[in-house]
Amino acid sequence: MVRLKKSSIYRRSHETSGLKRFMILLLIIMACVGVLVLFWFLSQFGPKNVDYSVRTADVEISAGAIALRTQSLAVEAQFEEVLAMRQAEQQDMLLLKRALELQRQYVDAMPKYNIRATQRLESLGRRYQNSSAELLRVTSLKLESEAQALANDQAYKAARDKFQGAFMEQKAINENFPLSSAYNVGRATRLQRQARYLTAEPLLQQSLDFERDADALIAQYEWESAAALLKQAMQIQQQLNREYRGTNQASVSRLVGLEVKLVGIESGQDRLEIEEVSRLADASRAAGEMLKSASLYEEVARLQQELNKAYPGSPYASSEQVVEFRRKSQTVQSVELGLEVESNHDLLKRLLSERRTYEAAEVIVALRRDIKHMQNAFPRSSLNDEELEVKVRYLNLVQSDLGYIQDRVYNALLPVPAVEGLRMLRTEVPQALYALIMGTNPSRNQDDVNPVDSVSWTEAKSFCERLSWILGKEVRLPSEHEFRQALGRLRYVVLEKHAWSILDADGVAQSVGKKAPFASGFFDLLGNVSEWLESEGRFTSEEARHIGGHAQDRLESIFSVPTRSAPRGDRNRLTGFRFVVFID
Repeated sequence: MVRLKKSSIYRRSHETSGLKRFMILLLIIMACVGVLVLFWFLSQFGPKNVDYSVRTADVEISAGAIALRTQSLAVEAQFEEVLAMRQAEQQDMLLLKRALELQRQYVDAMPKYNIRATQRLESLGRRYQNSSAELLRVTSLKLESEAQALANDQAYKAARDKFQGAFMEQKAINENFPLSSAYNVGRATRLQRQARYLTAEPLLQQSLDFERDADALIAQYEWESAAALLKQAMQIQQQLNREYRGTNQASVSRLVGLEVKLVGIESGQDRLEIEEVSRLADASRAAGEMLKSASLYEEVARLQQELNKAYPGSPYASSEQVVEFRRKSQTVQSVELGLEVESNHDLLKRLLSERRTYEAAEVIVALRRDIKHMQNAFPRSSLNDEELEVKVRYLNLVQSDLGYIQDRVYNALLPVPAVEGLRMLRTEVPQALYALIMGTNPSRNQDDVNPVDSVSWTEAKSFCERLSWILGKEVRLPSEHEFRQALGRLRYVVLEKHAWSILDADGVAQSVGKKAPFASGFFDLLGNVSEWLESEGRFTSEEARHIGGHAQDRLESIFSVPTRSAPRGDRNRLTGFRFVVFID
């Protein structure tokens, strides 16, 4: 009995558990079905694809609407028959237009929207616009071609009319058939511009003809007739600028030029008077009548000044001309003084070249006085010589040392072998001599007896120029040929006896003339400092050369007599120079 009770209890428990699982599964299925139903319900409120052909299939179309569609198709078929026989003409476009109107009435008569009917309406519209516009386009292109040919033959009026006709055809296309492929706003603008150009071009040519005729009359001094023609040319140009703005013929600058030319005509009589008086002044100057010439030049300057004031826009107005005439006046007035200055300058050079320094000092004082007088009395005279003024001012500063400098230089010169009339400084220019001439010493390795260094080619040339003033003879840098002539042959030369190199100079320049001279008597032609050469056959923008090597070169390098190039303003502590003097 007990076992039966336990078995019954177990069976009931198992049945209860199975029922629970079934109920849970049923609930899950019902929830899923509910979600699906909810989604379907919501989808009914969203956008839907509509097949209009299906929707309208059930709509009843009236017999009248069907008749309109049939008539439209029939009229379009008539147009197709025309195309099959020949090219469409303007009157044939009425068929397409009628078919289009019937199709539009058909669409309007439809009770609801019909996509096929609407698409045919749009297609007919495009076909009508393209066909109608094509006829106008062909006409426009033909007119443009004819216009271009006429323009090439300079038949401007006929060409203008053709271009205008082509423009009107294109304009009709753009206004009436905007959906056609022939629609082109840019072409219409271009045709209109060409028509305007051909309208303006004959006017411009007429204005240019008036101007050319006026120029011919100006050359013959027929001022009134020339002015009348120029005014006509200006009126036409003003019309072009006003009515044809934006064309090539409109030109403000040409109008201004014509106005200036007209002012020139009005001032032409004054200009003729100026030219005549100027010719008289030149003739008086050529005849040696200096006072008369000066007076005439002053009169010319006055006349030119009056012209400038009365006609400031005239092409003959020129403040520079006033200055030029006054310069000429002062030049002829200063001729006598200028000749005296020139004569004293020649005397000064001769006295200095003859080493008559005491007499030269007196001439320097006289020259300085005359030059100052020239500048004060005749500041505009072309006889004022700024270079001479600089030279005389310098010689005045060193006049007490002229004899000393000349003696020192002449005692240090030696003839250059095989070069007639030329002498060269036997040593490199020492710092003491450079400072005496230039008033400064740029050297880094300073000592009075050391060669000047850190001096540029330009500064070396300036030294030569000043020394030439003092000696009254030409002084310059030696050429490479002259340098090598002074050096002579090196075949049997023991170079270390003559040249400072890295071997014994400790890399710095030594005192001039300490080592043995070369066979020609010149010291330090090689080594110590490299020496600037005269620039022969070279542009001023090119580099200058120096020769001979320096104290930091090896002997074998110095033996090859090296030449180097450097900018003319370059300074180097191992570069110096010597000079040559032309002796008569």
